[in-house]
Amino acid sequence: MAARAKILVVEDSRAQLERVVEVLAREGYEVATAADGREAVKKAAGESPDLVLLDMVLPDMDGLEVLRIMKAARGDQFLPVILLSVKSDLDSRVTGLRIGADDFLAKPFADAEVLARAAAMLRIKQLQDQLREAKKLMEKLSIEDGLTKLYNHRHFQEELKREFGRAQRYNDPLSLIMIDLDHFKDVNDRYGHPFGDRVLRETAALVRGSVRDHDLCARYGGEEIAVILPKTMMTGALAVAERIHRGMNQKVFEEERPAARAGE
Repeated sequence: MAARAKILVVEDSRAQLERVVEVLAREGYEVATAADGREAVKKAAGESPDLVLLDMVLPDMDGLEVLRIMKAARGDQFLPVILLSVKSDLDSRVTGLRIGADDFLAKPFADAEVLARAAAMLRIKQLQDQLREAKKLMEKLSIEDGLTKLYNHRHFQEELKREFGRAQRYNDPLSLIMIDLDHFKDVNDRYGHPFGDRVLRETAALVRGSVRDHDLCARYGGEEIAVILPKTMMTGALAVAERIHRGMNQKVFEEERPAARAGE
């Protein structure tokens, strides 16, 4: 990650800025620069740096205010920020830590210290990013049916309760479609469970493709699929159900045949 990491350096002193940029670029980092607070906020939002080196004294904004804006704009995405300050500025350093600064570099600092602290912060960011992705995956798996990739029964019940409450609160219509595949046991018995699983997956894809993005499709049971249609009257729900029915009538589930061996 270090060789490809992007670092934003915010410093109004041209001499100091050029020095830090040279040190970081020599190490292989991609370096962006900003000379004031407004430019720094804009680049932090638009260029998504992996690390920010932020001077606490800027010509147009207080460095701590820039820090606060940057941190708030990234939401749950971790953006490490190293504040650059003079050694005697203890109060500002403490305040910076309280509002989200991740480290400090006291001026004047050595080149080796810049590189060491940058590398440490980038390692922490890499771990934070991995944790965030793992959390997103776990959240997705907790509400998703593994076979059909529709929502699972538990999430369906939670969403149905939430949508029902919303419909009552705002006097909005709410519809529900229940789909049951008839004689599905016979399909499994005749063609095998792998084929039955494929029928369920392809049926789920057909149903999902027949509804709006904000409608919710869930695997209600073994071969049952439920569709929640917010703000939908009965006539609209019937139209959706008929569209799904037509699609299923036209759908052909072809049995996969083993490939022919050479010479046959």
